Amino acid sequence: MQTRTDSTRDHILATGRGLVAQRGFAGMGLNELLKTASVPKGSFYHYFSSKEDFGCKLLEQYLTQYVTRLGAMLDTDGPDARARLMQYWSLWISTQTSGDACAQCLIVKIGAEISDFSNEMRAILERGTRQIGARLSQAIADGQADHSISLTVQPDLLGPALYEMWLGASLLAKLSRTRYPFLNALETTKLLLPSPSQNPKE
Repeated sequence: MQTRTDSTRDHILATGRGLVAQRGFAGMGLNELLKTASVPKGSFYHYFSSKEDFGCKLLEQYLTQYVTRLGAMLDTDGPDARARLMQYWSLWISTQTSGDACAQCLIVKIGAEISDFSNEMRAILERGTRQIGARLSQAIADGQADHSISLTVQPDLLGPALYEMWLGASLLAKLSRTRYPFLNALETTKLLLPSPSQNPKE
């Protein structure tokens, strides 16, 4: 059973997640967080030693949840591994263009911002993104094993590269306020993840 202490901590993190998604990390004031969460300053400092510590805990929670959801999507029974990967990219487009700030990628929102002033938060994001890239590499290898992805691709290189491309597409979509960067990324992903039937020599 979740304790009241865990519940209060999670409530502060959830409230902060929403504010950071809207304003960025620097733009979220501590007083605004306390007021929105309806918790006293003492409660905040009971769980977090500083705003930076709060940011670290927020990113750790976000990345843990993200990797868990990614694993559930890629490990599910049903479609082959390539189809599951393409479902992941399609979901990426829908969440990033939904208009719901809380549904959008926190890495895209504050990655560059926090990397300049918090080495600890930067390191958490760097480890998390490496983990995501590695998980995508494993999914590509699974696709080669189930014969849905061509053996000509190199999973260890392609997984991180695709993730980097989609992060870039998310940034460009924010700048252009269009879906075109995502659509370009989707078509490029299809080309980079050919099925064996697209390579007659296999």
